Amino acid sequence: MIELACYDGGLRISKLEYPYELDKLKIGRFEYFNKHLGMSDYAGNFRSWLKRQSVTLIVGIDDVTINGWVMTERWKQNAKDGRSVYVLRAIEVSPFIARKGIGKALFLLSFKACPGHMLTKPVNSIAKAFFLSLGFQEPGKNCPVDLSSYPGYLFLSEGYEFHNVPNELKMSKGGILECQKDISIKDMFRPAFSSVSIQDAGVVSAKETTLIRDAIQDSISKAEPKTEVEGHYVQSPSPASIPVQGGSDTTAFKSREFLKEHKMMSPCSCGEYLTHKYAVSGNSPGFLFVCTACGKERYFLKNS
Repeated sequence: MIELACYDGGLRISKLEYPYELDKLKIGRFEYFNKHLGMSDYAGNFRSWLKRQSVTLIVGIDDVTINGWVMTERWKQNAKDGRSVYVLRAIEVSPFIARKGIGKALFLLSFKACPGHMLTKPVNSIAKAFFLSLGFQEPGKNCPVDLSSYPGYLFLSEGYEFHNVPNELKMSKGGILECQKDISIKDMFRPAFSSVSIQDAGVVSAKETTLIRDAIQDSISKAEPKTEVEGHYVQSPSPASIPVQGGSDTTAFKSREFLKEHKMMSPCSCGEYLTHKYAVSGNSPGFLFVCTACGKERYFLKNS
């Protein structure tokens, strides 16, 4: 759990990292998604989302009770300017603390924590007015994200500056930077997204260049950071050579090369259909299919 900010009244806003962190927390009273979308098992949904590397879940915690949350997800590709893109999927505040600016604070921190542009698709006119008040705009001709096939989406540029931040909201610059670095590390190991050179100063901002370099240094100095996949810890692979187990030779390490996204006929245990398809070399060459959501190895097709 990474603390991003706190209110003078005691509410803490943090980014959850692992499903087990929910074991020590309680779910407060929420109405909107329960009433309109039938989302009754908030804890179950939170656990499922936290298993997906593409998701960032930020919560507002009062003592040990979650009274607000916002979920963003990595867009399937970078923007035209090379920047990362995130989609605000949902945001909700308990009616006990509604109309106190908590929802705006949750969004502000999710925007700062995710280093890139942000999109959202309001479900009604009230939601649209709320997001427009936050700075979102209708995508124009010069929008760096091509939304021509995605009607209804709003766009917010990474460089947008917020005004009127509540004085009682004490933001943690260290926590926000740690969160940005954590997300940047995950993006380094997501081959489905287009990448850009950290030397290209015209595409990558100085902030992201520093984050990427810090992430590389951390991965070296800490003997490769660990990532949780379905409750088990596995070593995060280096982008150049990724050890894979599969086929008849399960003890041999092989390198793999990303080819494309592939949709399976049946869902993974986490519910996702999409996989990353890799060409695997080594003693037992073939094709490996890995779930894009939870990272589970779905299928290995050995070359005949």
